[in-house]
Amino acid sequence: MDSVPGHCTVETVLPPAVAEYFAPERETLEAYLELVPASVDPTAGDPSLGPVHALPWLYVADMTGWRGLTLARLLAAERDCPCYRLSPLARDSVDTLWTVLDRCSDGPAVLHMELRGDTGPVPGTLREALWRGGDRASGSDDAVSGDPTNLHVVFTDTRPSNRLTSPLPDATAPVSGAALSYAPRESMTPEHPHGTTTLAAPPALSERTDRLDELLSAALDGVGTDSERATFVDSAVEALVITHSTIGKQDLLFDVSPRIALKHGHRIERLGVDGALSALRDDLLAQVPQSPTTGELRRTLAALLDG
Repeated sequence: MDSVPGHCTVETVLPPAVAEYFAPERETLEAYLELVPASVDPTAGDPSLGPVHALPWLYVADMTGWRGLTLARLLAAERDCPCYRLSPLARDSVDTLWTVLDRCSDGPAVLHMELRGDTGPVPGTLREALWRGGDRASGSDDAVSGDPTNLHVVFTDTRPSNRLTSPLPDATAPVSGAALSYAPRESMTPEHPHGTTTLAAPPALSERTDRLDELLSAALDGVGTDSERATFVDSAVEALVITHSTIGKQDLLFDVSPRIALKHGHRIERLGVDGALSALRDDLLAQVPQSPTTGELRRTLAALLDG
């Protein structure tokens, strides 16, 4: 059995505060996974497609990209299994997908994939594998056979306004997949295939500032002094909430994730608190949509962040 390339393997060890930050999403996801059948009657499939075996998949509409990947890592950590990440644009992505499917004969695995539409070599190959129950086409030089029920696929769609038909074909069971949306507009999520479960909408950034504070504090533990870290975290949380609220009032498609604060928080020792916060504010200002009409919005946000 071939090994999965190292660059496709994702670390699953995350600070406890990260798991707490995503507690609402994890609860709804666990409730969905309890409903997914361990196997599906192959005779119940669409004759034109062949049997589509049960495969737990999660579609995440997340314009930041950070939350979908983090949920995949948390899912793998809870199941004590590897987490793999595929880029649909990578040259070796299809071969790597077959290797991951092959390894699923030994136990569970989580596969994260950023969507570039519902077509392309990776989604197409995944559909093909499911139709064949994990078997590569007969006559292939490198025949593989895995267990689709062991593979948990997490799709992250960073451009959810581009509507999809479905990430995967309809399954033969009542529950074939789940959709979790951070999109600010309901119309931005794709058409759901038959049998898809729509998970409860996650709390907005402004509704969980306490968890955001805990997340940044835990992730930055050991960076700088206690005083420096506390000052940065307090200011960063305020800056994220201000940015999300200010831009969101004028641009309903806007979203921001804690990842940008985590990036600059790790620069406290090199730049100092003021320098790290200044760089964070510059990055947040860069989030303002570029158009001739957003100059006033940029000035308003700059004044609020400097206030």
